[in-house]
Order: sequence, then C-alpha cells, then structure tokens
Amino acid sequence: MTLQTEKKELPACPAETTLTLIGDKWNVLILRDLMPGTKRFGELKKSIGNVSQKVLTTQLRDMEKMN
Repeated sequence: MTLQTEKKELPACPAETTLTLIGDKWNVLILRDLMPGTKRFGELKKSIGNVSQKVLTTQLRDMEKMN
C-alpha cells in the first residue's frame, strides 16, 4: 500500500456516480443531517445515532477527500 493519494475515476452514468460517492449507509445519514447546514461533530454524532466516533470520523475524512 502506498502513501500517495489515489484519485478515483468516476463513472460516466450520473446515477452510478451518485452511488459511488454516497458509498454506504453512514454516508447517506451524514448527508441527510448536513443538508440543512453545518453541524458540530458532537451534534452530527448525536443526530445520526448508533455510529461510533471512529466510524464517523473515518467517513467524514473519506467524504472530504472526494471533494
């Protein structure tokens, strides 16, 4: 495994691109709760519910890299 950042090629199909970017259930819940606006980490964790701090942190970092 290398330390360099890899950029993913996105599919040509918009629906497939959306599913690729959303990823899993946590990302859907994160996006749902961030749609109205900015939240602090603790607020986001509480609003999502049953997610560990480690998983939430990892998902947010992964989503940030895609941006």
